[in-house]
Amino acid sequence: MKTITRIIFPMLLVFSILLTACGGGAATQPPAATEPTATEPAEATEAPAATEAPGSTEAPAGTAECPAGVDGVAIEMWSPFTGPDGDEMTALADRFSSENTCGITVTHVAQPEYVQKLEAAAAAGQLPAMTAVRAINVGQLAARNVLKPFGPEAMAVLGDDLGSDFPEDLWTLGEYKGERYSIPLDVNPLIMFYNKDLFAAAGVEEPGTEPWTREEFEDALTKLEASGVTPLSLGTAFQAAALWQALIRQYGGSLTDESGATATYNSEAGVNALERIKELRDKYTPDVSGTGDPEVNVFKQGNVGMTFHGPWWISDLAKLDFVGFAPLPVIGDQPATWGGSHQLSLTTDDPTQQAAAAVWIKWLSDNSAEWAKAGQVPARTSARENPELATTAPPVSSILESANTVVMLPPVPALEPALWDQFGPVIDAYLAGDVTDATAALEEANAKSQQVMDENIATFE
Repeated sequence: MKTITRIIFPMLLVFSILLTACGGGAATQPPAATEPTATEPAEATEAPAATEAPGSTEAPAGTAECPAGVDGVAIEMWSPFTGPDGDEMTALADRFSSENTCGITVTHVAQPEYVQKLEAAAAAGQLPAMTAVRAINVGQLAARNVLKPFGPEAMAVLGDDLGSDFPEDLWTLGEYKGERYSIPLDVNPLIMFYNKDLFAAAGVEEPGTEPWTREEFEDALTKLEASGVTPLSLGTAFQAAALWQALIRQYGGSLTDESGATATYNSEAGVNALERIKELRDKYTPDVSGTGDPEVNVFKQGNVGMTFHGPWWISDLAKLDFVGFAPLPVIGDQPATWGGSHQLSLTTDDPTQQAAAAVWIKWLSDNSAEWAKAGQVPARTSARENPELATTAPPVSSILESANTVVMLPPVPALEPALWDQFGPVIDAYLAGDVTDATAALEEANAKSQQVMDENIATFE
């Protein structure tokens, strides 16, 4: 586990912050195949003991000590949260603005096409102070100097032990070329939604908080089919490609090497994953296909035992009394799931604004159980272990183990589209029967991915 290197304020930096104390806040996606059709959700964490801000009464729980010069600083934060999750983030920003004793105010601005907006704003010199980003975009935006590394002022606010409270794989997603560019907020893994009523009628015991074993998954399929219902709803497009990425890892394979420089999905594991998805889909829902998540809509009708999708569907499916939530089962050989992560990044290198933004980031992380209501798994370990989460966000508390089995790509600029844009069409073609040789199809797609990855190295490095 990596930890944040302790950074001590030199006196000269303190004097510099004091001189800039009057400064205010600056005013001012994954590839299409991976974009979920429903809104996205986010994280949770335990609130530390309240600290006392200089010249004030005791601060609310989760408020960091006030750094010098931040009083009255206004922070604008952009994000891709455009639905109910955006409303939740706005409410949290408003709450922080009213509660924190540092006099910092935060304005949340939803930006549907946030990557393009950020790059355009950078070119025009009109970036906000910070932004929430998808982990897959950290490397690209850092390489283009849109995101700024966390400076000593910000890191001092966050604390030297913060990194130890995250799974290592999640924490390293925020590093690029040896510097920290983001702090993990949440995890959004591929999970299982199941019909509790159909499970009971078929004699299937509901899953717990650990992923089902392959034997338990197969047993459920057999019992559901014997009861006369459709056991599983599988489609194409996003769901199939996300599930394939989970299964390639369950079968012991990978999409790339550890550095993200070499495509490696043209493997036996890749073929096994693709063939298993087709076998399940052909047997249960061969006619379900296309964008718009039709496999979820079929499940919502109440005659299907299970489906797999992202947690952004939790808020919608939780309205149905028969729906339960669980980690993705082991369908291959070992637990693993696909997933993404929202991260909190700085887009200003002004020391005072960075310090003020870090106070908000720490507060949001410390109070992220509220954000989990939107359906995201907390990134911080202490948040997932907080017993209050079961009351605050019951569905999320059922899928917490997914944070320990999710496997994500390294923070290499434009890596996900270089991969997904090539294997996505191959998966759809194979499931539709238009391609019959999975090995040859993955070989061809892998070669194309490698070509794009090599071009990206020349572009971004």
